[in-house]
Amino acid sequence: MTHLLAIRHAPVTVERVFYGQMDVPTTLTAAEAAARIAPTVAEFAPCTIWSSDALRCREPAALLSERLGVAHRIEERVREMSYGDWEGRGWDAVPRAEIDEWMAEWQTRSPPRGERVTTFTERVEAWWRDLAPGNHFLMAHAGVVHCLDVIAGGLRWEETIEQRLDFLQARRFSAAAAHRPT
Repeated sequence: MTHLLAIRHAPVTVERVFYGQMDVPTTLTAAEAAARIAPTVAEFAPCTIWSSDALRCREPAALLSERLGVAHRIEERVREMSYGDWEGRGWDAVPRAEIDEWMAEWQTRSPPRGERVTTFTERVEAWWRDLAPGNHFLMAHAGVVHCLDVIAGGLRWEETIEQRLDFLQARRFSAAAAHRPT
């Protein structure tokens, strides 16, 4: 069996900004974020700690890796979705018509030079399929956890995005090796 504990990163200091794959500051230091989730992660006893290369995920994951004596792997496939030209822009700075156009077909369209939800899901699913049996921890982005809800949790995208995922909130996923999605 493969088991995954995914915890969303600490709160960020920006609001109403498309930040996707950008590095943005968090309201907690990496040490504070790691300390808050350490008991949950330690109890789960992961064989590997994973994160994207974003500082908000990578730094607390590295501290947990050191604290628990578990390997930390930085993985590009678990980056947040790319918002392309909108990255770093405030929601109010992007013309409302552009956002509305994208939102009307968000599952098949991408923001300008950004990533489609289908492409995003495929890359997260490829990582999920490659996980070896055992317990794994992922310091995650909200979009990645929503992908996992679809891939491993059996939810539809419409269902998962309706479920709020707070900062530092955990979700668990499991799959039998013989029944992994293809």
